[in-house]
Amino acid sequence: MKKFEGFQSETIDFLWELRMNNSKEWMEENRERYKAVLKEPFDAFAAELAELSPMFCGEKSKYSVSRINRDIRYSRDKSPYRPNRWVVLYDEKYRGTEWKLHPSFYFELMPEGYSHGLGMWCATPAYLTAYRKKIEANPAAFLRLAKKVEKDPLFHLEGEEYKKIRNESLDPLAQRWYRKKDVLMAAGGELEEIIFSPDLPQYLAEEWSRLKGMYQFLSTVEAEG
Repeated sequence: MKKFEGFQSETIDFLWELRMNNSKEWMEENRERYKAVLKEPFDAFAAELAELSPMFCGEKSKYSVSRINRDIRYSRDKSPYRPNRWVVLYDEKYRGTEWKLHPSFYFELMPEGYSHGLGMWCATPAYLTAYRKKIEANPAAFLRLAKKVEKDPLFHLEGEEYKKIRNESLDPLAQRWYRKKDVLMAAGGELEEIIFSPDLPQYLAEEWSRLKGMYQFLSTVEAEG
């Protein structure tokens, strides 16, 4: 595998054109271009991030890169391809798609910009119950973690939340985290110079290392049953 040298302007051009020409005919005409400017650079990028994962995960992680094909069986949008690409990095003990039920770091590249951070999007009710119990077990320790993220100039808390679940004994900041059904610490913006630099994996690893404490908290939540 080639060393990651930064994404190219042609990578962004390809994503824009795919968004505007999302068809099998167009993709077949541009299949080799797809491999050269998107697939191969992204695979190299993901592999380098995994090598740096002890910085933000504490140990070597596995990674999964999104497929270009969309599953359109149950979607009203019948566009066959994704005009974006992402990678997730997660604990190596998970098999297949188990990572979707647990916290993972992610980076997503879109035609108009990028997003990255730490999140869990498909947590089960059992996991979220255990998550809330873990907060309640040591609210002071959790509040310190939450304050660290809150003060971070880059990441901000996102994700859906339950309207009826609450614990009034908690600090208001901890209460925000307590109600979450999707916990997401996200950053990003428009396309910047770092996106086109070979230093992008190192940059992300250093930024994500600031979320290491919250990652370890989320990773040690153990759902019953």
